[in-house]
Amino acid sequence: MGNFGLLALYVLGFIAIFYFLAIRPQQRQRKAHDQLVSGLKRGDRVVTVGGLHGKIKRTEEDVVVLEIAKNVDVRLGRRAIAEVVTTAETTSSFGQIDSGDGEATED
Repeated sequence: MGNFGLLALYVLGFIAIFYFLAIRPQQRQRKAHDQLVSGLKRGDRVVTVGGLHGKIKRTEEDVVVLEIAKNVDVRLGRRAIAEVVTTAETTSSFGQIDSGDGEATED
């Protein structure tokens, strides 16, 4: 009977470790992404999960219309947005990545 109690303790410990190292961080990440997606608005510069960079032109209930170049619009599901990019992140050591008119510039 003592071995069974020790085995049960090990199993419960394993489940607790698995919960705190795998499940709980994933729940937090999902919650943060849901807040990001719900806060999208026109004019935000975003990056999609596929790596497309663009500016939100219009938002609908479950769809975002993203302008990726001049006169080029793409309809994406809101869940496809990976992050909102700030202006400080759009610059690099090579110059401005996107000057807003669809053309890259160099210094």
